[in-house]
Amino acid sequence: MANIEVPKDPQKVQRILVSALHLFAQNKYRKTKVEDIASMARVSKGIVFRYFDNKFGLYLATIEYANQNILDTVDYSVWQDSVDLTELIVRATEYKLKLQIKFPDEFQLLTDVFANVEDFSPEMEEKVRKKYQASTAMTQKLVEPVFERLVLRDDVSQEEVYNMLNGIMLQIGEETKIFMKNHPDGDLKGMTGIIEHAKGYMKIFERGIKKDN
Repeated sequence: MANIEVPKDPQKVQRILVSALHLFAQNKYRKTKVEDIASMARVSKGIVFRYFDNKFGLYLATIEYANQNILDTVDYSVWQDSVDLTELIVRATEYKLKLQIKFPDEFQLLTDVFANVEDFSPEMEEKVRKKYQASTAMTQKLVEPVFERLVLRDDVSQEEVYNMLNGIMLQIGEETKIFMKNHPDGDLKGMTGIIEHAKGYMKIFERGIKKDN
């Protein structure tokens, strides 16, 4: 007998995802209870399971929902119109800080997505990883126009440069995470130190660390 798709009330789906996003972001996967999500969403626990099969299915849907909330508002020109890598990193950092203030739950969930690895079986972990990779795959496409304008040394590949930039962005992300934790009501003016760090990292990246003889 073929599986019959359960009809879903769009308003209930939205309320469930909004509630799940907030609770998963605040409490992480293990400590979040489906009954609490249902209560916040003003639906029965049975509805949550009918719509999303189980808690893990809801978690995967929430990762996708969080990512889409951010992507729906992203101004791609922030990356693509940068004249060089330093401007790209600085503009991307400033823009990400603004987005992080606007979407605290989304960024918290996506930042901590692998902090829950011990809660999952290897099969579940792989599904989480695929969801997360799908949410970050666009980053490389966003920087491609800038890379096309670069004149790299013959012994340096775009992939190597991208991986190094990604490392710098991860470091900046960690600094931002600490700042937001210590200053939950902070704004961009209070984050000038992070912007300066981004510029400093790029200066070292582009010039190297060895002193000329």
